Amino acid sequence: MEGFTMRSSKLPAIGTTIFTKMSALAQQHGALNMSQGFPDFDPPSALQSEVSNAMAHGHNQYAPMAGNVQLRHWVHDDVLSRTGASFDAEQEITIGAGASSLIFAAIQALIHPGDCVMVLTPCYDLYEPAVKLAGGELIAVPLNEKDHHLNLPAIKAAWNDRIRMLIVNVPNNPTGSTWTRNELRDLGEFMQDSDAWILSDEVYHPMCYDDAGPLSVAHEPKLRDRCIIAASFGKILHCTGWKIGYVCAQSEIMREIRKVHQYDVFSTGAPFQEGIASFLCSENGRQHMAQLSMFYREKRDRLLQGLAGSRWEFSPAEGGYFQILNYQSFSDLSDMDATETWCKKPNGIALIPLKPFYPAGTAPKNLSSVRVCFAKENDTLDQGIERLLKISNP
Repeated sequence: MEGFTMRSSKLPAIGTTIFTKMSALAQQHGALNMSQGFPDFDPPSALQSEVSNAMAHGHNQYAPMAGNVQLRHWVHDDVLSRTGASFDAEQEITIGAGASSLIFAAIQALIHPGDCVMVLTPCYDLYEPAVKLAGGELIAVPLNEKDHHLNLPAIKAAWNDRIRMLIVNVPNNPTGSTWTRNELRDLGEFMQDSDAWILSDEVYHPMCYDDAGPLSVAHEPKLRDRCIIAASFGKILHCTGWKIGYVCAQSEIMREIRKVHQYDVFSTGAPFQEGIASFLCSENGRQHMAQLSMFYREKRDRLLQGLAGSRWEFSPAEGGYFQILNYQSFSDLSDMDATETWCKKPNGIALIPLKPFYPAGTAPKNLSSVRVCFAKENDTLDQGIERLLKISNP
């Protein structure tokens, strides 16, 4: 436009996300896409029917700004039964356009210019730009190097009185790690005298395997008054494209979050919310939730059994639907170069490098691990195993 001058970018270091990039690269080269975190199978048929019924019965206009009433009551009951924490369905639970929109709204609502926000790395890439847009300063602290659990000594060493929020993610994306109740208790004891909120990204909360039971910050009484819990229906119902999530927080916190939410998203997907509520409150929904952890554990195990004895190194993911694979025994490529190279090969595979999960300038040197999504059909997993084995044994 003649005479138009672009002002400096508010996010000069931010480009297209690695998830979009790798999915596009997979499509361009015909690679098997096991990079971006979405299932390649459909949601439950009963859920699809409920959404269709909702459309047919007039649920096609704006949902309430705070979300479908029945769905908020389901969230209340679910959180209470899992954690013992009670969030009022009217004042303390909000439904939004996926967990990401609500995490973003919480950061914009609560963080002021000059505030510090601590993140635990590696972590989801949304947190950094959201903090910067709010005028906050990011402090990156690594999770425990061995198992990616909570590293409380590192948190204590980096803590300062300007920190207004700690962002956590359990189970963690990308590592698949979760924490123990004792680790959570220790964090609660440390934070009880601070003036900081804890924003907990719990989109994979029911998907915990082996001896790792489902964990929420709401399990810790010392954290309940200061916690903001974000979760996703898309993740637990195999329908990430519907973009329906929720957030729980004490009423004084939620009032501020809703101020941003109402001018950003306002409301979302009325028939989807109605259908999800009807499904989750039905016997079909209860059975789905009861079987969810085993459903994904079997997929994780199928992937790892297929790679057993290969040159790929791994520790089984404790939760979520991502597995970290280390390739240092057979390649010295950087993780960024490795994923691009393997995606472009004939019969290639799209994976995600770990570097983008570290805020700018905080990634360790010589990263040699990649993230693979196992939320896939068994045929897709078997194809992925075959291609991963060819990479490790060219």
